[in-house]
Parts: sequence; C-alpha cells; structure tokens
Amino acid sequence: VARVARDLVEPKPDTQAWTRALDAALDTRLRAVADVAAREARMRQVERELNLLRAREAYLSAAASWTERRVEVRIACASEGRARVELQYVVGGAGWTPVYEARADEASGQVAWTTSASVHQATGEDWSGVRLALSTARPRANATPPELRPLELRAWERREERKVLVRRDERQEHAQAGAPAPSSTDAATRAVSQGVSVQLLVPELAQVPGDGGEVRLRVARTTLQASFVWRTVPKLSPRVFRVVRLVNAAPFALLPGDVDLFGESGFIGREPLAQVPQGGAFQLTFGLEESLRVERVVVTELARDEGLFNSRRRFRYAYRFDLGNYLARPQVLELAEPIPVSELDDITVALDERTSPGHALDAADGLVTWTVKLAPSEKRSLELGFHVDVPSSYDMGGL
Repeated sequence: VARVARDLVEPKPDTQAWTRALDAALDTRLRAVADVAAREARMRQVERELNLLRAREAYLSAAASWTERRVEVRIACASEGRARVELQYVVGGAGWTPVYEARADEASGQVAWTTSASVHQATGEDWSGVRLALSTARPRANATPPELRPLELRAWERREERKVLVRRDERQEHAQAGAPAPSSTDAATRAVSQGVSVQLLVPELAQVPGDGGEVRLRVARTTLQASFVWRTVPKLSPRVFRVVRLVNAAPFALLPGDVDLFGESGFIGREPLAQVPQGGAFQLTFGLEESLRVERVVVTELARDEGLFNSRRRFRYAYRFDLGNYLARPQVLELAEPIPVSELDDITVALDERTSPGHALDAADGLVTWTVKLAPSEKRSLELGFHVDVPSSYDMGGL
C-alpha cells in the first residue's frame, strides 16, 4: 500500500523495487506451499504409523483372550527300529473363500480360468512356509440332513369365491450338466476326491499371518473351451451383452464366489458365480457393445371377449424389436423374449401368425429366441405376437 501511494505522486514508477517486492511475495508463498506439502506428507506417514499401531493393539487385545494349552504325549515303540510319528491338531478361526479370474481369448475361442483362494486365520500363530490343503466340503449343506415335520390336515368352512387370475413372476432354474469339453489344467493342480467334496492342494508354500488378514493364493489354472455370442433380452434391458457359455472342465466343483472378468481391453468388471458342479454348464458376461442397438416397441396390448356368449376372454400382445449393427463387420445376435407359461388347463397361451419366422420356443420356460445375422450398417425388425385365452369366470384384474 505504501509503494502504491508513493508511485502515485512520483513521475516514474520504480520497476526494480516492484520486482523485488513481487519476488519476495512469491518466495514467501512458495515456502508456505512447500511447508504445507511437507506437513501433509508427515501427517500421512503418522496416519500410517497410527493404523499399524491400531492393528497391533487389536492383535494384542485378541491375544489376551487366547488360551494356551500344553499337551504331553508319551510314546512307546514295542518293536525294534525307528518309527515316524505325526502330530495333528484342530484349531478354529481359519477359513477360505474362492476367488476366480476369467480372461477371454475370443480369437482362439477359449477362456483362461484361474481359481484362487482367499485364506484367513486368526489362531494367533503365523503360518510360515506351510503346505495348505483346501477342502470344497460345505458342512452345513453336506452334513445337515433335512428335518422331517409332521403333515397335518386341517379344514374350515368358507364361502365360495370367484377365481382370480394373477401373475406369478419367478426365475426358472434347471440343473444342467454340459457335455465333456476339451480343456487343459496346469500340471501343478492337485485335486483329491473325498466323496462329496474335493481336497485342493495349494502348489506353493504359503505364508498366512495369524491376525486374521486375508492372503490370496493360486490354486489352479484351467483353459476352458468357450462359445461367444451377442445376447439381448430387450424386456429386461435394451442392451446387447457379450455372453460366453462354458462347461466346468476343472477336476473339482466351483464354489460360490466372485469372478474378475478380463477382456482384450483389460479389466471389465466383477460378477457373482453360483455353485457349478464338475461338468456343469454356466455362462459369464464380458461387457456390452454400444454399436449393436436394440429397441423394444409395444404394438398391441388389449383384451376382448371371444367365444359363444362371451364364455372366454382373449388377451392379445404384440411387440416389435428393431435391431441395428453399426460395427464394421457382420455380427450374429441372439434375441430372447419371455412369454407367459400357463399352469392351468383351462388357460392357454399361443403364438400368433405375425411372429417373425426363424424363432425357437422353449415351452417349459416360455422363452422365444431368434438368432439373427446382421451385416455392417444393417437394420432389421422382428415381431412377436401371442394371445392368452382365459375363461370369463375368472377375475382377470391381476393379469
């Protein structure tokens, strides 16, 4: 402020004095910024040290409640010579969960499947250089028989009511067993059958801390033959996904766990995997393609009376699917659409003539599927029409 006031009355500003003043201010700010950065780095270091101390405190607090037992074993050998004795003991606080990694190689039609184990144990004793054997047994599911309950018959009087037709939305699941598929498993994989389970031997020596921290260990690598398809279900999501159909050719069942998916561009995402038996079929989704477009258009949804004296009522439904390929090469697209499945003898569901040809109908699950080949920049439309015939005696408010 003093320098500005002085330059207002002087005929010419002192540029050198201004330069010195600005340099001094800049140096002060630079020193302040450097000091703040150094303090923030020190705070991060202190925070890391504090986290280590907290983990150590938690470990020592848990160790205070541990119980140490000392066992003395007296051994006698009746015969002459030397004998080898092994001591085994069982402890709690240890377990493992499966973690999978799937890397798609579309050019060769294969998926590199890696099975890993996330091992944790809080026994208080570090496992250093140990041989680990992991079991796929699930004691709660395999060793707990169902409990039988008495079947009781009861009855009560009630007035006659009109039947009500309602929708029942559920996901149909079937036990699937795929055909034997060629595969290759690394020579280090060792799986020992134990009847209802398999014992997996970790190839490398393991280092597992005793404080409950998780350690990921590789168990096996398997190359699976894969079938890559573009699949879309417009009623659920108007997008086209890259679906891979596989058969578990590993020498053990795949337990429920997460699968990390990798493609040519790198990491794609994570997908949960349900239990897959040995030889069972399953599928994975390796992302979506924005250059393949699909749109579902409602054409007709109406109801009208049919039959003599309106004894039945017909519900008509019609939809159009607009497909487009904006990629530079031809693509084969699989489109699936669900239709109702009747569980009653007097209610029928049938496709109409307007349904586009070339479809496959799975009557048990009510799935209509088309396999369409689209040239580059090609657009095509498919139509689906079906009707539901219901007796007029039903209350159809829930349809």
